[in-house]
Amino acid sequence: MNRFNTPLVAEGLIAYAIERQNGFERHQQKGFPPWAERRRLWTDAILQGIARLEGEPPDPKLMERYDHELGTARRGFVSVPASPQLQQKTIRNLRRFVSALEFAGGDRRRQINVVWKLLDDMSSHLPWADTGNGLNRTRDEAEYALCRMTAQLLIRFTRVLLGGDAGPHWVSGFVSGSVTDAEAVRRTAVYRDTLRQYPEVKEWPALCTVCVGRDMPSAIGAVNTCTFDLEILNRIGDRFLKEQGVQRVYSRQMTITASQATTNSWRSVQYPLLQGNRSLTAADFDVQERIGVEDDRVNFCLDVLADEKSVFGRQLSGDVEDSYVQAYTSYMVDTGRVDDTLDIVVRSSGEDGWFSCILTDEVRESLRQKLDTFCLLTYGEYLPVPPVQNNPAPLQMGPIM
Repeated sequence: MNRFNTPLVAEGLIAYAIERQNGFERHQQKGFPPWAERRRLWTDAILQGIARLEGEPPDPKLMERYDHELGTARRGFVSVPASPQLQQKTIRNLRRFVSALEFAGGDRRRQINVVWKLLDDMSSHLPWADTGNGLNRTRDEAEYALCRMTAQLLIRFTRVLLGGDAGPHWVSGFVSGSVTDAEAVRRTAVYRDTLRQYPEVKEWPALCTVCVGRDMPSAIGAVNTCTFDLEILNRIGDRFLKEQGVQRVYSRQMTITASQATTNSWRSVQYPLLQGNRSLTAADFDVQERIGVEDDRVNFCLDVLADEKSVFGRQLSGDVEDSYVQAYTSYMVDTGRVDDTLDIVVRSSGEDGWFSCILTDEVRESLRQKLDTFCLLTYGEYLPVPPVQNNPAPLQMGPIM
């Protein structure tokens, strides 16, 4: 017997999408797809996920109906808002879907996160938010499920606390890996965002607390959190530290001086240069993930596939137990090129070690193409193109007599 009424869920989500299309829309976030496109992706993912959880093939007619009814409503024909009963039944099915995903086994967090995003979107729409349809409870339960499931992963992350009792400002956030020295803190998004927000502060007391999941007694054997993990952690905030399975394994206090170079420059630290007996190529790396956009840069994390002695001149991983190598690069939107310096980090259970490599123009272009292909296949979009330069038109000269 099926656990979910899939046609009813489709009917409710179609009604909701029509209401948003014909009503007030949320503020469009810069650099993100329109809300209508995201709602369609969320709806499609949910309907497909419900079908697969039931052991059935997804029904393409449901999304055909979605597109048809939104198109009809867009052309000005009459549309009927969802009744309170339809709202309640739709959300009740989504709640059961989240519960079933949590106990289905495997990492189903991305599916649950899609449900959470749609429910969070609904909470900004008064006809659905200000009723007793169970929306807020279901959204909170989806977030709690994400919290519980993430805490049971074998992950390693650091809570960075800046400021405190001695300072006028207090900022905290979660970052990937073990961040236990001043230079590593300076590279975090938490620190850079704080400097932009409070440029007048020249010294920041910092407390770095390294944590792991799955009740592990140490960080050995744990893997660094990915961008999706950090999205969940930073959404939940410090409450995540109280979740069962999260263990604090190391803490360190320090004071970080915000120099002029740190405040105004992307790369405030010059890491030791590495050079092997052959040049790096784009084939030496596998694109792991896009880790954010800031200061007109699109940042990426890369896995190193090459023999380290050949391209770096030394073996970086393996010298310390459970150590491995990652690389970071940036695509600069204003020029349409990849940065000429590649940052290399040796991850270990202790402090991370940072190095750098210089890339040739040829490698930068081939790496740009690889990043562009990755973005298209993963996110359905190309790298942003450089802005058009509006050069003044040349003076028009009249005929010479």
